[in-house]
Amino acid sequence: MAQRIEVARAGRITVPETASVQLAVPADKHYIVLVRSAVAQLGACFGFTMGDIGDLRLAVDEACNLLVAGGPDPAVSGLECRAVVRGDLLRVTLSASAVAAAPPDTEGFGWTILAALVDALAWEQSENVVRVEIEKRRGTRGG
Repeated sequence: MAQRIEVARAGRITVPETASVQLAVPADKHYIVLVRSAVAQLGACFGFTMGDIGDLRLAVDEACNLLVAGGPDPAVSGLECRAVVRGDLLRVTLSASAVAAAPPDTEGFGWTILAALVDALAWEQSENVVRVEIEKRRGTRGG
């Protein structure tokens, strides 16, 4: 079920075809809600359905938890999020310092749930950074 709100004023609001949001927060579970909410709001602004937004919220929450879980000192490093919308594709790149993040357990339950919620999922680790990339297309409920 898609939700649509229109303003009955003189002009119609036009949304650009592309937009991005960048957010950096401490690598602590208490800040994940900010990342999750920012991505959900971006999806809502670009016409993603409530189902799509629900999937995105859960996926971002799970990916952040995978990156932040078990870090030795969360105050030392940060969690970064870059969300980009182009047309009907929303790509979210989450990264954390390898000091606080271990590579995600791709055989675990959390990764399985994450993969079921999105259309594309990948991770990589460079010297000291672990990244998880999520892609969700508008209208593809449940990946």
